[in-house]
Amino acid sequence: MTRRLFPVLLLFAAGCTTISPLGKASLTGDVQQVRSLLDKGADLNRGKKYKPTWDSPATYMSPMRLAIEAGHADVVRLLLEKGASVDQNTTDSRTPLGYAVAKGDMTIVKLLLEKGADINATGSDGTPSLTFADTVEMAELLLARGADVNKFGARANDFAVVVGISNYSDLPEARFAERDANAVAAHMEALGIPRRNIIHLAGAKAGRSALVKYLNSWLPKNVKPSSRVYFYFSGHGAPDPSTGEAYLVPWDGDPNFLADTAYPIKRLYSRLNSLKAKEVLVALDACFSGAGGRSVLAQGARPLITKVDMGEAPAGKLTLLTASSGSQITTTLENQGHGIFTYFFLKGLNGEAQDGRGRITATGLFNYLKPKVQDEARRQNRDQAPTFHTSSDLIIRSR
Repeated sequence: MTRRLFPVLLLFAAGCTTISPLGKASLTGDVQQVRSLLDKGADLNRGKKYKPTWDSPATYMSPMRLAIEAGHADVVRLLLEKGASVDQNTTDSRTPLGYAVAKGDMTIVKLLLEKGADINATGSDGTPSLTFADTVEMAELLLARGADVNKFGARANDFAVVVGISNYSDLPEARFAERDANAVAAHMEALGIPRRNIIHLAGAKAGRSALVKYLNSWLPKNVKPSSRVYFYFSGHGAPDPSTGEAYLVPWDGDPNFLADTAYPIKRLYSRLNSLKAKEVLVALDACFSGAGGRSVLAQGARPLITKVDMGEAPAGKLTLLTASSGSQITTTLENQGHGIFTYFFLKGLNGEAQDGRGRITATGLFNYLKPKVQDEARRQNRDQAPTFHTSSDLIIRSR
């Protein structure tokens, strides 16, 4: 007996409910018996009354629901071929598609969709199937098939903070940084993150106070244990000349007073890792050498800090992609109007980094973009090697 079947049969054995012959055959996967009972006129869409616990409301476990519960795709297919309603409802809130999504059964989900299941239908209490998608693969499948993410929020608990600063209040330009961030913000929405969950800070709106309030207050108040959080920054970085500690430079940052006007990388990692989110992806298109590109240095300091302290991404939920190592300079693609790192980051998200199963993982994305960034930088007679850290390879999107 399979483990997934045992809890349902235990309820029957305990006397919580009775089960029709068709329901029993569907639950056990007896295709021949199901076909025989249907030929004799068994009810396709309704089962016997089922009470999961003594104090819960009664529901009706249809033969299809029982087949889905036990993972019998062949029985589900037969029931549908014999006329079972693909969107039949029960009194416990879920459509067949909702049950299959909750079970994580991709085979049955695809079968139901192929047979015309309404991907945006709700159960009896208004709960949509997408609410039960608890993996990225499942959410991406449903989104690709036309699920209304803004209405039903398949990724309603995911958040993104996207920062891009080209023209600083009193610093050299970080070329194309705001264009980078605009494109990344659009990609975050394309991933299925609701627009209201995407904070996009650009130019003068990306001052230090904005970074502090969204990282220190807004994210902790909104993020949930099931959330994935994305943080992207495109603009200047800076090293402290005395310690080598790396900082993100906001619009109003001053490299002469980093501790008071900028945001330390170490604090960024600590804040994001302390969120109660399930996963956090950080992508930084900045450099911290102080030697040009997307980096600045305190006036009068040496033009190159020999050892930049980027900090170590804390073990746990953080996945980190940076445009270059601490001592290098980031470069741009003039003909594309993007930083090299962001350009290939976006191309990877658009499908270039897909693996054989149609997925884009963080590791796959890095393996795709690193050699391309290095090659383009060499064409400009520079060295630029993106860096990567992860404790568990997250799936960014799937087919």
